[in-house]
Amino acid sequence: CDQTFSRHHNLKSHYLTHNQERQHQCTICHHFFRRQHDLKRHLKLHTGERPHECETCGRTFARLDALNRH
Repeated sequence: CDQTFSRHHNLKSHYLTHNQERQHQCTICHHFFRRQHDLKRHLKLHTGERPHECETCGRTFARLDALNRH
């Protein structure tokens, strides 16, 4: 892979995408994920959990980055 990173942490995280088995499986749709964090984020799709709320309009989001973009 020819991708480059300015931070070692980002390189290390990206490296895992090439070298780590997908060992975390969704019990609902059986999709596999490399990181537990990704599985937890994915599960919100099934549960409908939307814990991040806009203080201005009240709209809710499953992910904080989606709220920040809003």
